[in-house]
Parts: sequence; structure tokens; C-alpha cells
Amino acid sequence: MIKTKAQMRHAVIEHMRDGEGEIRLEHILENDETGGRTSLCSVCTVEPGCSIGLHTHDTNAEIYYMLEGQLELNQNGRLCTIQAGDVVFTADGESHSVANRGEKSAKLLAVIFPQ
Repeated sequence: MIKTKAQMRHAVIEHMRDGEGEIRLEHILENDETGGRTSLCSVCTVEPGCSIGLHTHDTNAEIYYMLEGQLELNQNGRLCTIQAGDVVFTADGESHSVANRGEKSAKLLAVIFPQ
């Protein structure tokens, strides 16, 4: 399968996972396009002052791969800064959140794998 950028669905989610502001999503692949192997495969744009709220993964795991900018990450209560080129794996039963505390947009690739 080949999918062009023009074929990708876009969405804006307000207060994602009870976070601040809005998150823009570019859905790279849809669930049915991966045969159910992913439940999310999207580039997320996080503007300054916006965040994805703290949430726990139950029955799935998630990878964040930072593409641009930097974000404050809370993973299981541990705070750190992630930036372009960094990868985060959140396993089933673990929790995480991200917030853009900077002055520039940040982008990450998010992939959720059902268990």
C-alpha cells in the first residue's frame, strides 16, 4: 500500500486526555489500513501551552518518536524533556503525558499497539 499525504485524514482534538489546548493530528495510517495492528498511527502537533494529559495505557502500548521541537514528558511520575530524535515507549499499565512548555511547535509520531 502507498498512501499520499493528500490522502491522510486530519483532526483537531480539544483537551486531549484532559490536557490543555488542542492537539492537531495527521493520521498517517488508519486502523483498518494496518489490519488492526495499530489503533493510532499519527503525527501529533503540540503548540506552545498545549498538552496531552496524563493517562494510563490499559490493553495497549504506545511509542512516541519526536520529530521536531521539545516536550516535557511525565512517564510514570518521572519528568524529563524529550526532543527531536528521542523515542519513548509506554507499556501496558504505564502512564504518560506531554506538555509543550517552550515557544515553538513540537511534533511527534505516535503509534498505539493493541495488546
